[in-house]
Amino acid sequence: MKRKGIQIAGQAVVITALVGSTAAFVGFNKSVDLVVDGQHQQVRTFAGSVEEVLAGQNLDLSGEDRIQPGGEASVTRGMDIVVNTQKSVALSLDGVASEETTHANTVDEALADLGVDPAGAEVSAAGDAPLDPASPTELTVVTPKTVTVRADGESHEVQGTAATTGEALELAGVAVEDTDIVSSPLTAPIASGQTVDVLRTETKTETVEETVEKKVTEKKTDRMVEGGKKVEQKGADGKREVTYEIGLIDGEEVSRVETDEKVLEEPKEEIVLVGTGDPTDPDSYEISPDGQEGGTMSTAAIKEMLGGPSSPWYKIVQCESEFNPKAVNRSNNRYFGLFQFGIPTWEGVGGSGNPADASPQEQFMRAKMLQERHGWSQWECAGMVGVG
Repeated sequence: MKRKGIQIAGQAVVITALVGSTAAFVGFNKSVDLVVDGQHQQVRTFAGSVEEVLAGQNLDLSGEDRIQPGGEASVTRGMDIVVNTQKSVALSLDGVASEETTHANTVDEALADLGVDPAGAEVSAAGDAPLDPASPTELTVVTPKTVTVRADGESHEVQGTAATTGEALELAGVAVEDTDIVSSPLTAPIASGQTVDVLRTETKTETVEETVEKKVTEKKTDRMVEGGKKVEQKGADGKREVTYEIGLIDGEEVSRVETDEKVLEEPKEEIVLVGTGDPTDPDSYEISPDGQEGGTMSTAAIKEMLGGPSSPWYKIVQCESEFNPKAVNRSNNRYFGLFQFGIPTWEGVGGSGNPADASPQEQFMRAKMLQERHGWSQWECAGMVGVG
């Protein structure tokens, strides 16, 4: 009986130890909710900190990942541990590519995190689609926008999810040729409120007849008073047929390039005499200072034409005009030239216009006609110089 009692006592000790161990096991073993990138699982753990819990789950985390609460936080029964790893997103937003990072778990969460409003936009993936934590998630977003397209004299305002200039032109129904000019490249990203201009280019040929200006050559001569000019050889303009290649933008000419030429009439050179004679010495030049054909002779030439000092014509002209073929009567402005013709008398011997505008030779010729018809009495100076 004594030995049996000892055995029972021993069993009681074992049972007591087992009960104590079970109580300790239950006390240290805790249940927590672990959420990793949106995936939930319940974990039972003896760990004392969040960091130990995560280590026990063999999670490969980096310093860029987000853990709530922090890794040093003590573990309590029923607590939530949330882990959001950092993920890469290859984003194309309205044609502009960029590499982004986010702790979001779905496409919608990523767009919100990156500040992209998906309302009305075209998104390459569903909003609830998960992001790949292992490799970059490719995401294309084209937001709605209003664009003005101007072409062919018209303006089109279009609304839609065009990402590039070319897509905006397609929305506007504007076709573009390779020869046209567009204000921005077709592959360039488009922005809301942007205006796209399309300029139509065209090339055409044109054949026209043009004037070829004559060449004018000046020759200096001391036989004419300085400053005077006279055409020695009359020139003439030529003609040519020219073919041009003309560039047009929206119907307006912007360039003209000569591609062919055919001479129809050669131009004729014009030669002009330019006087260099001393204006204070009329005897030094022989050609009219005003450059007119048949103009003023030199004083010496006029005296010689009249027959010299012994000639009655010489004496009359010396008295009437002092050998000036342009002379005008100072007292009444009614008599002109070497012989001081009145206009009616001048016309009576076949002259026209003003006698002072005629050459000295013509004035002398008509003076002789007048003298033959009416004698020397036509000149008041005739009696004064003893002529008649």
